Formats: sequence, structure tokens, C-alpha cells
Amino acid sequence: MTVFAMSPDGVRIALHELGDPDGAPVLLIHGFSSNAQRNWIDTGWSGALAEAGLRGIAMDLRGHGDSDRPTTGYEVPRFLDDVDAVLEQLMLDEPPGAIGYSMGARLLWRHAGTRTLDFRALVLGGLPAGDPFQRFDLDLALRAMAGEAEAGPTESFVVDLAGVFPEHDPATLVHLAAEVSDTLFDPEQAPPTAPTLLMTGDRDTRAPDSASLVPLLADGRFAPIPGRNHMNAPTSGAFRREATAFLAARLRGDAAPA
Repeated sequence: MTVFAMSPDGVRIALHELGDPDGAPVLLIHGFSSNAQRNWIDTGWSGALAEAGLRGIAMDLRGHGDSDRPTTGYEVPRFLDDVDAVLEQLMLDEPPGAIGYSMGARLLWRHAGTRTLDFRALVLGGLPAGDPFQRFDLDLALRAMAGEAEAGPTESFVVDLAGVFPEHDPATLVHLAAEVSDTLFDPEQAPPTAPTLLMTGDRDTRAPDSASLVPLLADGRFAPIPGRNHMNAPTSGAFRREATAFLAARLRGDAAPA
């Protein structure tokens, strides 16, 4: 069943439950142009969460999935406000764990370092040390979508992703990327203090430098996702098993798994 949280600006954020309904809570945030169904539910995360005794709450980012798709309002602080709204609606007894992938990982890094609602542990997948939306040219991307220009590498990456899933509106996602690009990701600004596991596919050319972020973390480590690239890493059983084991141990208060 899908329920909704209401963001401060009135945008509805869709929430999907998976895993063990009585388990320790874990917020899941998907990547750009994906959604909770594609990123987490269809790829087997519900079973992995349940086996680890974790309750997953997967949110659809604004502009994605079953959440509202405003024509504007995609600045990074609004996404962070959405996370706050979700956590406040859940009324959890204690801070949850969280798993983010790609754009979702960047949002969790920013949130954990700058907002007052803390996470007890984080798993961040497919997280580049830089910003894939840097120097994104909205006008060029729109002209490329219309067949009127040749897109540059950044614009081509965004336009291609925006059209992957038929349930999404490519123009909305392209405008979303443009607004997000106004606040570039700088991992050195307020990195998370919670225990953090970074995981990236060993064939990922979009985030080949994730391990370089470990020294910025108070309690962090890196593990590769064998045989996976940026697009198919969420389907990895190794990713699911290591991520859920890490969070289960941390949320129980055990020592972190080796």
C-alpha cells in the first residue's frame, strides 16, 4: 500500500513499505530517474531487509514514481525538506538507518551532515566524489531532446536517463536536474558523522572514486559491488546482503561487521 507524506511546499511524497514491518526502520532513497519500485522493490530488497530484521520505508523523490511532479521546486533544500517531512510523519521512536543510491546517496550525505534529524547508520551506493550534474546546460538538453542540437556529455547522460522508464516525464526530470545542479555536491562540507558504508560497482564509471570519500567520514568504510556498473548495482545480491548486514548490526548496537 502506498501512503503519502506532505512536504512543506505541499508536494506529496509517496512512501512504500517493504521488509519486516516489525523490524528496525530503514529509509531508502533511489537515484535520479528511478523510483522505489524500480530501485528497491523489483530488485529483491524487500526479502533482504526482512531476513535482516529490518523495516524498509522507500520514498519516491519529488518528480519520480508516485510522488507529485511540480513544474518547478527541485532545489536541493526542497529534497532535504522532503526527507524531514517523511521522518516526521513516520514518528519513529529513534532515528532510523538509511540506504541511498546515486542521487539518493548524495541527498543522504547532505542531510546527515546538515539537518538535525540524525540517522544511526548509512549505506551510500554509487556515490561519486564529484557532482554528475555539474555544468549542466538546461537549454542545450531541451534542444537535444527536440532533435535541434547535439547534447554534451552531461546533458546526454541526463537526457538518456530521463527517458529510461515510461512512467516518468522526461521534461520534468531534465528540469529537475537543472535545478539540482544549482547546488553542487561538495562532500567536504559537513560530511556525515554516523557510521557509513560506501558501496559502488567495480565496473561503475559514473562513481569510480567513491572510496576516496572514506577519509572524510568519522566512521566509514568502502566495499565494492562485484561485477556491477552504475545502472545495475541495485540488482546485486552482494550489495543487498552487505548493506542489510551492516545496518542490522548498527541498529542493534552490535559491533560493525568485518
